[in-house]
Amino acid sequence: MMSDADSPMMIANLSVCMIAHNEEGNLPRALASVRGWTDQIIVLDCGSSDRTSDVARDNGASVFHAKNNLPELSKNRSFEYADREWIFIVDADEEIPKQLWDEIATLIARNPRENGFKIPRRNFYLGSPVMHGGNYPDRQLRLFRRGRGVYPTGVFHERLRIDGDVGELTNAFDHHPYPSFSEWMRKLDYYTNYGASKLAEANVPINASTIRHHMVTRPLRRWVERLVVKRGMRDGVAGVLAASFDFITHVISFGKYWHMQQQQQTPGHPGKQKSGRPREAGDPS
Repeated sequence: MMSDADSPMMIANLSVCMIAHNEEGNLPRALASVRGWTDQIIVLDCGSSDRTSDVARDNGASVFHAKNNLPELSKNRSFEYADREWIFIVDADEEIPKQLWDEIATLIARNPRENGFKIPRRNFYLGSPVMHGGNYPDRQLRLFRRGRGVYPTGVFHERLRIDGDVGELTNAFDHHPYPSFSEWMRKLDYYTNYGASKLAEANVPINASTIRHHMVTRPLRRWVERLVVKRGMRDGVAGVLAASFDFITHVISFGKYWHMQQQQQTPGHPGKQKSGRPREAGDPS
């Protein structure tokens, strides 16, 4: 039985905003961790083909719909449905511990002068936390006064911009981006498609120098930095996987870009690949 000390304390002037695209598997955990702390949970379903909307409603959220655009555009859209003084951005693959909720409740009650707050993010790989290798505290700007925060449009993975001062919270939230190897591979494909499209937009030449930089020097330097300099090895297998994901993403992104160029140089090739960002709403983080 949950004691009074463990029970959620309703924060009357706070909205939780979340965007989702095919997140029926993640939503129950995320919504269970916010339900009871606020009575305004907004889920913007960005073109899901699964039961995302139904699951969100079943777990106490108000559901709205939008096209599957850049995550930043969708997040801005979700803010339009909020009517509380403060907005807390939560992703579908995240979980908010009670300690963080208590800190947020205390913060809002004292009416701080800051208009936004960064919150530490604790990342998990296949269920194991990675606390080294540059993976923690991984502060994210997620809490802000309504009307004082916006994502720049047309830019993928851009940071929230705040009009005013920004503070920091102490307690972390949990992020579960890679619960399985199949999800790890799906997101690898997603990020490398985007990486290849950005190389295409920049019209990066393909020669010995760029191959060495994008496929060897840069990824290897980052891999060593994360594992050795930033002590990622202390997280064991999960730490090596986290550093390796970064390494492989850079290598495959350039490989996909090279393949795109090869296809475009082949007359009448049926597999010509379009450049541009993959159409997915959520920030596989």
